[in-house]
Amino acid sequence: MNVIAHLDEIFLKGGNQRMFVRRMITNLKALFPSVIVSRSESTSLWIENLGEEELDRLANIPGLSKLAPAVACENSMVEIEKLLDKMDFTGAKSFRISATRSLKKYPISSKNIEIQLGAFVARTKKLKVDLENHDVKIHVDIGRDFARVYTNIREAIGGLPTGSLGKVLCLLSGGIDSPVASYEMMKRGAEIELVHFQNQTQVTEEVSEKIFDLAKALASIQPVVKLNIVPFADIQRQIIMKIPAEYRMITSRRLMMKIAENCAKENGVLALATGDSLGQVASQTLENLNCIYSATDMLKLTPLIGRNKAEIMKIARKIGTLAISERPYEDCCSLFVAKHPQTRAKLAYVEEMESGLDLPALDKTKIISYHISIN
Repeated sequence: MNVIAHLDEIFLKGGNQRMFVRRMITNLKALFPSVIVSRSESTSLWIENLGEEELDRLANIPGLSKLAPAVACENSMVEIEKLLDKMDFTGAKSFRISATRSLKKYPISSKNIEIQLGAFVARTKKLKVDLENHDVKIHVDIGRDFARVYTNIREAIGGLPTGSLGKVLCLLSGGIDSPVASYEMMKRGAEIELVHFQNQTQVTEEVSEKIFDLAKALASIQPVVKLNIVPFADIQRQIIMKIPAEYRMITSRRLMMKIAENCAKENGVLALATGDSLGQVASQTLENLNCIYSATDMLKLTPLIGRNKAEIMKIARKIGTLAISERPYEDCCSLFVAKHPQTRAKLAYVEEMESGLDLPALDKTKIISYHISIN
């Protein structure tokens, strides 16, 4: 299958546009090894040899706004009419032709192309022209050496190509929200790395299978995803022994932030990202988030902060992480859910309790890293 893929925000980037397009093409070639990708015109790419089963995944790749299976031919009106004559419009009663010319010196104007081809389709396919309420819209793009014809345009995810705007370290739990937050950061052009805190003293594939599967789902969108796993059991024991139940979640997340910051600095990462949604759970009140984020000075990004659960689940279903996230898994945070959690924590009090923990140097915490790719 050949596909015409329209770029989203890239065409607004002025002098930096080429860099964004190069990144987009590099990502597509890495994610879909069999394809050939070329720039069709200033606002679109031409993708050859895409498998039909891969079209849905292509629609989720950041940087593309719209796409459609397409057929190419020579840019003469005779050849375009031959191509249209072979197309199947079964079930349609009305149509509209929409023509664009990246080759501005083409001898026929866009409007006259539409008139000529519209008359041809109406005559040969026995369809009615209807500019407003048509059953099928036929797009014809005319370039220097080609014409491309397509229908059935579908919306893609939009945004910027993953990896075009630096690295972000995303805290990954076993829940629904954090993989979606990671995806939202990719959509804004960030290359993501992941860090997961595991309630074990050592990393085992059996315990981490769900986390690896989430990372693989994200690696279907970003060519390679680095997954860092932190054995967190020793720190958990200290928290359970010395911190009141209603403050354990806050303290735990503060220590995760500190370890994540150390991991980020070692890997040239500029920001941390979480799946927090304001008010969704007790630890996500403004007071508690202030306490948690005050643990480090690094920039924190919260792409889901204003979304509700239904919106987050819709995205998770779309990118294939929802079913994985719903599998049973006892992550670190689930162990600290108190019957009556604190919702208005005071930073000074939390810092005082935290100072009483007998912890090893957090910057020496063991971290095991994996590079996840689907190819």
